[in-house]
Amino acid sequence: MSQTTEHSPPPQQSKEDWEVEFDRLEHHIIRALKHQDRYNLGDIKEKIGQGIFHIWPGKDAFYISSFGEFPKYRVLNLFLCGGSYEELEEMFPSIEEFAKNCECKYLYGGGRKGWIRKLKHLGFEQEYIVKKEL
Repeated sequence: MSQTTEHSPPPQQSKEDWEVEFDRLEHHIIRALKHQDRYNLGDIKEKIGQGIFHIWPGKDAFYISSFGEFPKYRVLNLFLCGGSYEELEEMFPSIEEFAKNCECKYLYGGGRKGWIRKLKHLGFEQEYIVKKEL
């Protein structure tokens, strides 16, 4: 008597929604990463997967954010963005509302000098950070 064993392929693992959006916007993320030296693409993807970073996907733009916890308050740090500036600005009110709902006192963002001209009308003010390579 012969036995036949049915072999079926393993179930297909579907990507999470954020992974689909990350892949779709990857070219913008790579471009934005060229202007800093703290993270690479794998670091960003890993931290989003762990829930440490958050991706805010638009049609042709994105933000990457993380919370900062201080003894007196919490902040939302918008530390990476790219794509269409007009769309980034359109996305901003929902991010601001999210930060307020999460009891953040401030939104932070860093970048090149010219950003302050683009962001001042949204209520951002310039703060200075210095660094020294060791």
